[in-house]
Amino acid sequence: MKILLTGGLGYIGSHVAVELLKGGHDVVVVDNLSNSKIEVKGKIEQLAGKKLELFVFDMLEEKKLRKVFKKRKIDN
Repeated sequence: MKILLTGGLGYIGSHVAVELLKGGHDVVVVDNLSNSKIEVKGKIEQLAGKKLELFVFDMLEEKKLRKVFKKRKIDN
């Protein structure tokens, strides 16, 4: 399953991302990095043993968000 995780590099989101990746899911993260750091992506991938896809923008940027849903085929 391909899952969109908002705020996926923050404290709670990063833990959720690791568990989703370990569970075999594909994870697409959208994070504006206001409460997180880009370095967390590598740590998540190291812990999970799997890559995630990251988009850095604010969720209020509707056009960018629509593109992610369209091009990445997020599961409902």
